[in-house]
Parts: sequence; C-alpha cells; structure tokens
Amino acid sequence: MKVQKRVKQELCSTPCNLCGSKEITVLANHSRSGEPLRTLICRECGLVWSDPLPHNPRDFYENDYRISYKGHYSPKPKHILRAGNVALSRHRKIERLLSTPLAILDVGSGGGEFAYLLQTLGHQIQGIEPNNGYAEYSICEYGLNFQVGFVQDVIIPQQSFDLITIWHVLEHTDNPFAVLTKLHALLKPQGILVVEVPNIEAICQSPKCTFHEAHIFNFNIATLTRLAEKADFTEISHVVSADGGNITLFLHKAIKGNNDVGELTIEGNAKRISKIVSNHTPLKHYLVPERKSHFSKKPAQHPEIFFGKIFPEWNKRLNFCFTISFSELFLTIINYKRTFPVEPVGCSQKSVRQLVFVAR
Repeated sequence: MKVQKRVKQELCSTPCNLCGSKEITVLANHSRSGEPLRTLICRECGLVWSDPLPHNPRDFYENDYRISYKGHYSPKPKHILRAGNVALSRHRKIERLLSTPLAILDVGSGGGEFAYLLQTLGHQIQGIEPNNGYAEYSICEYGLNFQVGFVQDVIIPQQSFDLITIWHVLEHTDNPFAVLTKLHALLKPQGILVVEVPNIEAICQSPKCTFHEAHIFNFNIATLTRLAEKADFTEISHVVSADGGNITLFLHKAIKGNNDVGELTIEGNAKRISKIVSNHTPLKHYLVPERKSHFSKKPAQHPEIFFGKIFPEWNKRLNFCFTISFSELFLTIINYKRTFPVEPVGCSQKSVRQLVFVAR
C-alpha cells in the first residue's frame, strides 16, 4: 500500500490585502537584522507581507521607528542633509505636474524638507507625519501645516487636494488598501496620486537586506498597480529607478465603482517574485561587476563637498562658515535652486523666516 506524503499547510493570520486569498508560501523566515521575521507571498497574486506583524504599527511609528532606524527622536544634521537631497530628487520626479499652484497633501512627511520645498514654490501644502519628534521639528523649524498622526485617522474634508504624494510609506502600513481608499476620498475629481515604494524584485541590495521589520508589505509593479485599481485609481505611468530598487506610480482618481478590476489574482506573479528572491544569493550578488547599489551613493560627510556636487556653480562661492544650522543651510540651498539672488555670506545670523524673506 502506497502512503501519500503529507504536505504541511502554511497558515496566515490575515488574508491577502489584494485578492483576499489565504493560499500562501513562506518566502523568508528572518529579517536583515537576523531576528525572526516570517515573510509570506500570496500564491494567487504575488503580494508579499509579514505575518504575524513584527510590531504594533501604531506604537512603533509614533515612538520607536525613528529611534530604531535613525538613532534619534528628531532629525540630526546628517538626516536633514540627506532629506534635502531627497526632496530635490522627488521634486524633479513630479515637476511636470506643478505648472500651476496646487493643493497638495504629503503623507509621511518626515522632517518636512520636501513639503517646505513645495510650499516655497507657491503650492498650498499640508503634511501628515505619525512620528511626534519629526512632526514637531517640521512645524517649529519650517512653519508647516502638519497633522500629527496616521492618514487613516486624520479628519480632512473629502476632495480637498489636487495632488497627493506618498513616498515610501505604503509599505509601512498594516492595510495599504484602506490607505489608498482614504487617499481616493481626499483627492479632487481627476486628482493625481503619486506613490513610491521599494521594489520586491530589486537585486541592488544585499540579499540579507531584502526583508525587515519596518516594511510590512512588499510590492512589485503588478501588485501595486492592481491594488491601486482595486481602490478605484487608474494608472497614468510608472517609473522604476535606474538601480531597480524603487517603483514610482502615477495614478488618476477614477469614479468610484467604475473601475472594471475583474479578477484580482495575477497569474504567474508569485512564481516570478519567488524565483527572483531565491536566485538573489550573496555569491551572485557580489560577483556581478560594477553592481549599482542605491546604498552606495551616500551624501558626502562634508556639506560643502555635497552641495558643491549638486550645484557646481557654488564651488567658487562657498566662502561662508558652515557653523549655521543644517535647516538654515537647506533653506538657503532650496532658495538658491529657485534662482533667487541669495548670498549665503552671513546667513548664520538669520532665522529660517528671515532667510525666506531674503530669498524673495
């Protein structure tokens, strides 16, 4: 008599956020820190998530996240320096959408550098940030209109915004579909949503760094687009970064209920992702010559070198003392980028608000 071998049925505590299936496969069992982290992939659509949750998302992002990953409750000079560079990069991605003044919501605004840049360009900007330390910093330092909390909870009138940006936030949420549904309600008719997330298909990072506690969900183009369609958005376009590490998705608000989403399953996507993840081994990763990594290009430790690279025309003008606060330095850089005649000499004596007046 032939005895059939029993296959262990893997279980999950919550169904797939995209297609609702509970047919899953365990993709990994540890995080980049080496701690246990059970990462699942839905066999029906390919969505990837952590189960069980590695932390209480509310407590973690309000109080612990910045300390865990930055080592500080509020931003330090090196964080402001990097955030200023990121703000300029993000502005370039959406510059074509900003030809006229817009009402903009930035979700997960961090220290406020990107929101401040948009505000100085004449847009009506509102930010949402759950971390108390970073939100307080952005309000006090840049005078921004911020709500402290989670986007799911904020009380804002529906159809308030022409444009909503959510940069590297969706993967941190415990219910990304609910977040997209909320953002749909906050957008004006024909409003635009810009979503950027890490790409689960990326191989630019070390294999051991693919999964970690802060990223509850992981997406590729197929799952992110289908989840957006489920929340009644339609894709305008998408961009994958040069190193393959990030996906930027541009979406139009569709009339609720008009999207013919059809089947939410994505045939072959789970196999595709599983194959990429399993083939991304340390040996293959480090033997590829001249591999481009988005971790390799860090801001220079000396701000005069860093900003000299961004703005070569400053090389002959960097004659002022770098004892000013980094937030003041960022404001000066932003205003200079706008081609205002800002002379940096002596700006150590000027407050944030005075710098703005000088720039104008």
